[in-house]
Amino acid sequence: MTETEQRLLTLLTARSFTRAKPGELFTLASGAKSEYFIDGKMTAVCAEGAALIGEVLYEHTKDLNADAIGGLQVGAVPLVTAAVISYHRHGRAIEGFWARDEAKDHGTKKQIEGGLKPGMRVVVVDDVFTKGGSTLKACQAARAFGCEVLAVLALVDRLQGARALFRDNGITDYRRVFTIRQFGIDAPDDAP
Repeated sequence: MTETEQRLLTLLTARSFTRAKPGELFTLASGAKSEYFIDGKMTAVCAEGAALIGEVLYEHTKDLNADAIGGLQVGAVPLVTAAVISYHRHGRAIEGFWARDEAKDHGTKKQIEGGLKPGMRVVVVDDVFTKGGSTLKACQAARAFGCEVLAVLALVDRLQGARALFRDNGITDYRRVFTIRQFGIDAPDDAP
């Protein structure tokens, strides 16, 4: 683990990781219940967190030679912004984008926001992978737009099946910065 990753893990633990009160559970986006919750946005919207996230996303994707980095709104917006700023600081151009669940019903009626163009090679990011459904929606939107999804990347993997979902949908480059075990949660690795 790099020093930057260690600092980010410390910040995510302090700002984004919460255990439920005894007898209570959190409801996740997937509908599943959990004794803990990770709200990556709480780290992504603070100055140090944004800087660390941008650098970590850059380090974990720079080898891909991607044209764009994006994800599903709203969660991916601060991650994408942090990443494109970091790419710029490293002297590399990359476009940012985010996908809506559905196309807008007004204005330009776009589902994809940002400088994405058909034919671009993209990385799709998220703060947390649980089962992978939200990230897969962004991948499907990018593919429908005519882009190639090179990889998916999460700050934290809850180890609850996302890897298999991506593999079953033709996305074999599956990356994560941390797993839930680094937050003190005992979980088996869901690697194939």
